[in-house]
Parts: sequence; C-alpha cells; structure tokens
Amino acid sequence: MKFTQSLDSRKRRAATTIAVLVGFFVICLVADPKRYISSVYNGMVLFATSVAPALFPFFFFTRILTSVGTAQILGDALKKPVARLYNCPSAGGYVFFMSAISGYPVGSRLLSDLYSAGVIDRRQAKAVSAFTSTSGPLFIVGTVGTVMFGSASFGYLLMAVHFAASLLNGFIYRIKKRDAKEYAELVRTPPDFDDLLGKSMTSALTSLFIVGGYIAVFSMIADVMTDIGAVDALAAPLASVYDAVGWEPEAARGTVLGLIEITRGCLSISQSGAQIKTALPVVAGLLSFGGASVTLQSLTFLGNCKIRPLYYLATKTTQALISFALALPISFLL
Repeated sequence: MKFTQSLDSRKRRAATTIAVLVGFFVICLVADPKRYISSVYNGMVLFATSVAPALFPFFFFTRILTSVGTAQILGDALKKPVARLYNCPSAGGYVFFMSAISGYPVGSRLLSDLYSAGVIDRRQAKAVSAFTSTSGPLFIVGTVGTVMFGSASFGYLLMAVHFAASLLNGFIYRIKKRDAKEYAELVRTPPDFDDLLGKSMTSALTSLFIVGGYIAVFSMIADVMTDIGAVDALAAPLASVYDAVGWEPEAARGTVLGLIEITRGCLSISQSGAQIKTALPVVAGLLSFGGASVTLQSLTFLGNCKIRPLYYLATKTTQALISFALALPISFLL
C-alpha cells in the first residue's frame, strides 16, 4: 500500500514538473510569438533542407529490408561475432550496420520494428540498443567535419571514435553469458509482402515527421534557454573548467547547446575558434550522447520495446564518456 502511494506521489510530482515546464514554454511563445515562431520555422527549415533528404530514403528502404527478412539474412552473416562479443541475437549486427550508415534515430526505429515483428524480445532489445544508437557518416563527416570544421579528416577521426565507443559500450550492457542460451537464435518470421511499399511509405513518413517535430520544438527550446540566460549560466562553470585545463572557454556555450540539440551545439563549437585538442573530445562526447532532441526521438521508438528512459540515458552517458576518453589522447597527438 505504501509503495503504491509512493509511486502515485512520484507520478504526480513528475506530472506537475512537466506541466510547469510546458506552461513556461507556452507563455514564452505567447509573450514573443514573432521570435519563437521564427525559432520553430528555422528548425523546420533545417529539418526540410538537411535532415529529411538524408533520413527519408533510409527510413523507407530499411523498413522494406526489415519486412522481407534482411535482418535475418544479414544477422546470419554476423551471428558469431555478435553472439561472442555481446551474447546477443544476430539481429543486433543488422541494426548496428543500418544505424552506422544511416544515423540517429534509425537504430531505435529498427529495434521497434524488430520487436513488433516478434524477431527480438525486450531483454534482447535493451542489450542491442546499447551498441546500435549512433550518428551516421553523412552527418559526422559531411556536416560536422567538412561543413562546420572545414576538415574531412577531422570528420573521419570523429567517426572512428564514435563507432569504436558504440561497440565498446555494448560490453557494459551485454546479456550475461549464463543467461544467453535462450537468446542465441534469431526468431524466424516469414517475409511480409502484403502492401509492402504502402506500409513502408507510411512508416517512413510517420517516423520522419516525428523527427522533424522534435527538431522544430527543440530549436525553440534552445532559443528560449539562450534568451533567459540559462545557456550562459550553465556554460559559465564549464568555461572555468575548460580554461583551467587549457581549453578555449568559448567552447563551453556550444557544449551546453549540444546537450539540447546536437547540430546547433557542434556549429557553436566550430564557430568558437576552439582548437582540435578541445573540439575533438568535446564534439565526440556530444555526438555519442546525442542531446535532448535525439534522446526524445529515440525514446519515441524504444518505448515500443518497453525500454525505460533512465536505461537509455545510462547507455548514452557511458557511450559519451567512452567517446571522450578515446578522443582525448588522440587530440594531443594532432
């Protein structure tokens, strides 16, 4: 009885907190509609011109591949390394491969599809999610490395660190060997050809609009946080730390923005004049964490697998720390 009352109390507090936060952003929107409608518009433009063209074909084609059983085919090819390294079902290899070439939140979307299709269960989905939540080469090398920092080489370094950290992160959350026998084989499901193109198109568009909605909303949230001074307030102590270790304190503001929305954060760091010894570990950590926008995008799909937000945040935090630790010594060699 006490446990139930405590649980209900926590839910009420959480609901109250959410209501206060949402109410605050609504008030900001009403108080200065021109400013914040423009923020949402800028987020939608970013989504329409940069994100949607890159993600849409991946959403569409990966849904087709999943429906016709490609996860099982590619999973068979990767069965032994995935089973030996992570004690996971072979479908994990397929999810990692597609996430690595597509980027956020394709890995989460695929896990949701596989769970819905009965290919994996909740426990398997949790273990696989720890090493299959990645950004993609198009964003890392093309957008961050080449466009923002003016160096494809910097982008390739980031990509190598990013994927290495993801694979290492999987060891922390892998299924224990004594519990792995019942998960050794991939569940076989027949290919689904019933209205294949129509279902794939509907699924791709739905997923795409979910991503676009989060980008637009978090564009506004980032501007609100900037306007009320929250970004600068959070960046101030971090700037002191950066200065103490010989890094450019100007990069601290971009770090805070990156925790809200990854694209905006990376751009801010690139414009801060930060040297490679600062930018490489900081951006590597941010890319692996993903920021609040990517977190909510991913949780929208992972919720279908009954993966809790705190578990996902734990996996992304350790992945970010591993990325930072891998990139730090490399940055001093450049």
